[in-house]
Amino acid sequence: MFKKATIFTRLKKDFNRFFQICFIQRQTMNAIQYHSGGDDYNPPNEIEAIGGEIINNPAHSIIIAYKDKTMRISEPGEKRIYATDETGQNVTAEIHLKNNGDILIVPKGKIYSAGEWEHTGNIDVVGTLSADVVVARNGQSATYTKSVTAQNGIVTGGS
Repeated sequence: MFKKATIFTRLKKDFNRFFQICFIQRQTMNAIQYHSGGDDYNPPNEIEAIGGEIINNPAHSIIIAYKDKTMRISEPGEKRIYATDETGQNVTAEIHLKNNGDILIVPKGKIYSAGEWEHTGNIDVVGTLSADVVVARNGQSATYTKSVTAQNGIVTGGS
């Protein structure tokens, strides 16, 4: 049987996250977090969760799902992944897979990545594009739109 629980505090040990919880109308106890593979979700304090006990043993309490304070905006067929601030009320970053094929990546801060990017198609930049070195793939020398100049495939001037 599933029960509503409130999460009060958390503890991380090795590969597990434990919560101090209170199942509705029961004493405070510890529960281990179970989640889908590849997830690492650390919910805000006092969030409502669903859990239970393995083989009706309170020593084996678990939490498996959460009900946070974030507006639901996904349309049918969409998937949205988001992070919130410590209160759980303000979205601070999200990736939204739209049902029309668009992917929205919306951070309140910066996007950091490592490795190489490969892209086919056009890229439109609104704002400033900065790079230590810009290399034209075919190594050509030319003057590009907006007076950008390149020599042997490396941008050497312009704006």
